[in-house]
Formats: sequence, structure tokens, C-alpha cells
Amino acid sequence: MNWLAKIVNGSADEFSHAKLVKYGIGTHPGPRARIKLSKNTISFKADLDYENLFLRAYMMSAPKGIHKVKGIVRTYNDRSEDFRSLMFPLTWKKSKGKTASIFNAKVDESAPLADIKAVVDSDDPTTFFLLSISPRDGTKPWKVTTKTSFPKGGPTGDEEEGKEKDPTFTKGALANTSEVFKHTIEEILPDFKDKVGAKTKNIMVRNRIVIEDIVPPDDPALSFSEKRRLAKKRGKLVRRITIDDTDYESEYEFFV
Repeated sequence: MNWLAKIVNGSADEFSHAKLVKYGIGTHPGPRARIKLSKNTISFKADLDYENLFLRAYMMSAPKGIHKVKGIVRTYNDRSEDFRSLMFPLTWKKSKGKTASIFNAKVDESAPLADIKAVVDSDDPTTFFLLSISPRDGTKPWKVTTKTSFPKGGPTGDEEEGKEKDPTFTKGALANTSEVFKHTIEEILPDFKDKVGAKTKNIMVRNRIVIEDIVPPDDPALSFSEKRRLAKKRGKLVRRITIDDTDYESEYEFFV
């Protein structure tokens, strides 16, 4: 389940904690997603932190066989051993970030869907799958396109009335099967899924992260970076959802 859906459902965990590390005290624009529904297709555009949701939906519905996959697997822990047993070839390169080491594996392969799925399923809180994928034979509508560099700053959020920009970090299209539809709506709209009907065409999800308090661990032996990574965040997730022409709002407290 997506980390935002976990907060909505009151089950925030280590994945939710890892995503909240980058937020300081105050109010911050969180990830957004725009979904368009037609009889046969689910089209989407989303910000960083929603990309895995759509990669997993792709794995559910895409045709078996060979798929083209290109991009980067990025992690902030050395996980080379975790991936070594997989059929998919990954060669890791270590670099130094501002607060931690970064391990990147470039991907540019054609591989069976099952092998790609095994990579995506090897998830952990600090691993990002910045991958673009499509069937090698061009079968429609399956396609996911994801940027390989993180955006500077957060999502742009609301601008002038009526001029909100679409998310751009990941986009694509999936077959509108019952399995993929259920997965997408439950992950994106766990709180308003009953508002989506057979005639629904457009969904826009906006999240805002409010951090009210930061509680670092009381251990003088820890470094600053370790305290920052382990510190708990108290706050709330504020959501504004537009389903066709109707707006809904909700708030969820968290301490994780």
C-alpha cells in the first residue's frame, strides 16, 4: 500500500516515516496525481512518491513477454546483495550525497515482465524505482514514463485559480481492467473510493503535509544525520480531491 494511503488508513509505518524525513516544521505541498478514466484505459500523471503505485499497476495488467525498461534504481543503503540473486542484471555505482551515500544502478534492458516485477518487488523505504517501461512489441495502452532525477523543491501545488499545472514526474496509461481499477482507486482514494462511479472521468488528488513537531531520538551517541533520519514527525495529512466537478476535503493526523 502507498505510504499516503497508510496514513489515511491509520497504519503509517517505516515507509511513511522514510517519506516524511525530507519535511521540516511547517506546511509543504505533497505529491499529486491526476487520473483520467475511459472504458478501456486509465491514464495518469503524478508527482514523485506516487511512481511505485503505477509501476505495480503496470505489473498487474501488462501482457506477459518481453518489455523495454530504462532508467535508474536508486537506494540510500547498499542493497547490492538483495538484488544479486535476481535474474535482472544490475550494476551499482556509489556516490556521495549531501547527507548520505547514494547507490545507483542504470537500467537499459529488454527483459521478461516477471524479471522486472521481481526487481520492483524488492522494495524498501529508501529505494526508488525511476523506471520507464513498455511492451517491446508496442502493445497499447501499457506505458509508464518516469523521470530519472528528483525535482528541485516540492510539487508546485495550486497556482492561480484554474491554472494548476499537471504533475510531470511520472505519467502513462494502463488497461482499465477490474484488477487495475481497484488497485489504483484504493491506493489513490482510500478515503473517497465510494465517490467513484461508472461514469467518473477525471480525478485529481492533492496532498499537503503539515509538520507540527519533530521528536529526535534521545541518544547522544547518534550522529546528526542519524538523528535526522530516525526523528519522529507529528503532523497531519491534508487532502483535497476533485472527482469530476465535485471537491472533497479531509485531514489525517500522524505521529511516525
